[in-house]
Amino acid sequence: MSELNIYQRLAKITEELGIVAKGLTVGSGSYGYKAVGEVDVLNAVKPLESKYGVYSYPMNRKVVESQVLVDSKDKTKFFLRVETTYRFVNIDNPSEFVDQVSYGDGIDSLDKAPGKSMTYSDKYSLMKAYKMVTGDDPDRHHSNETEIVGKGKQDSGKLYEEVIKLNLSAEDTAKWVKYYKVNSLFDLDNEQLQFIIDRFANRLGK
Repeated sequence: MSELNIYQRLAKITEELGIVAKGLTVGSGSYGYKAVGEVDVLNAVKPLESKYGVYSYPMNRKVVESQVLVDSKDKTKFFLRVETTYRFVNIDNPSEFVDQVSYGDGIDSLDKAPGKSMTYSDKYSLMKAYKMVTGDDPDRHHSNETEIVGKGKQDSGKLYEEVIKLNLSAEDTAKWVKYYKVNSLFDLDNEQLQFIIDRFANRLGK
């Protein structure tokens, strides 16, 4: 194993990762949908990182935005956006590593906003670094990946990156989180993310 460099190890892990099942239910009723939780990602990644000698961890975090918000019912909520640099290290040669930068939003009425924002940024660092494909069926293989793309299903990570580029204010973020009854923009599905992108474009007259 020691002859593999960090890029080869990451590629091996990506190659062996199957479709990660969506084990988290977000919302309820007509607003409910399945999503990939942190535990789903860790359960998929940890055995392969151990197999190929990769250690990953959040090397650096930076708060890029924080605000105290008051909703229409005079309830106070705390909003936090965190930038995380997640590092992937070659265990056999610790001087060799790859960094992945991601962002996470958290909004909560108590003290959970920091934890939520860190959890989301960590989860998406792993998902994007290993090019994870998510789905409801854990027994499907990469050979079906083309079929999924062919049906027009988009990678929600790419759509989320487009939403991040919109540079939404804390108030706008809180509005959409409240509108969809979720904890963070990371909980939104493809259709919801695209709706926000379209609404923002209309606001700018594009």
